[in-house]
Order: sequence, then structure tokens, then C-alpha cells
Amino acid sequence: MWSKIREKFERYPSQIAVAKEFLKLGISVRDGKAYCGNIELVPTKIADAVGVDRKVVVSAIQNIEDDEELRKVFSSLRPVAYIAEVARILGFGVLEVYADSQKPGIVSAVTQILAREGISIRYMLAEDPELSVESKLTVVTETKIPGKLVDEFLQVPGVFKIVIG
Repeated sequence: MWSKIREKFERYPSQIAVAKEFLKLGISVRDGKAYCGNIELVPTKIADAVGVDRKVVVSAIQNIEDDEELRKVFSSLRPVAYIAEVARILGFGVLEVYADSQKPGIVSAVTQILAREGISIRYMLAEDPELSVESKLTVVTETKIPGKLVDEFLQVPGVFKIVIG
């Protein structure tokens, strides 16, 4: 997907920033407009948030719609709720796993450890390393995660940092 976006916007780095933010936040493009779910977003506000000119946002939307493959992808996007902070307030467990996203089996290994401990998972989000600063898996659990599991999580191949909240 990224190769297609880079190819389409190779001469317009500011538009790449807009497309990347749309993918990251699940902002869809339909009928020449940007949407968060069914809420239409104003190009000026998008531009302010991304740090580009409003015309860049309008052009990025037009370029997405002019390409059949990108139009299909971007028209299908939906926002994802990131509930980790809310989960902490509500007393759920939160596990953040920082890892090498190229290593297979990280999600499987982490969920096996939790299942073995009888800890139920309520929510998971694996962030795309091309859209985020760090590759991170966030797991919200029914109960707090015991600190004794930190060393075990760190033994999973590819995991280099664990944060439990």
C-alpha cells in the first residue's frame, strides 16, 4: 500500500503527510470530502492538524479519488478507538508491547501468556510501524497485569520494551 501512495504522491510530500494521517486515524475520503465516520471534516482544520496548507488537503483528497485503487482503500477506512487511557481510568489492565514488527508470532506469544494466567483480553491494537513512531501492540485486559509477567513478555523474540499500566 505504501509503495502505491509514495508513487502517487512522489512529487507532493505534503500530500503524503495528509494521506498518512488519514490512514493512521481512519479518515475516509468520499465524494471529494474527508470523513471521520459519518462526520465531515473541514479541510482547514485537517490542514492545521497536519501542518500543511488547506489546498494541500484538497489536492490530496482529489488525488486519492482520481486513483481507483486508492479511492477503494480510502473510502473504506473507519476510525479506530484508542481506549488505553480510558481503560486505565476505568481500572482495566493495559499492556504496551514495543517490538520489531517484522518478527512473526509476537501477538500469539503475548496472548498465550495472558491466557495461561487467566487474563481476559478486552481490546487489542497493533500499530502499523509505517504510521507510528514506534511499532507497538496495545492490549487492554479485564484485570490488571501482574508485574511478574514483565520478564516473560521480554523473552518473546522481537520484544524490546514492555509498559504495564
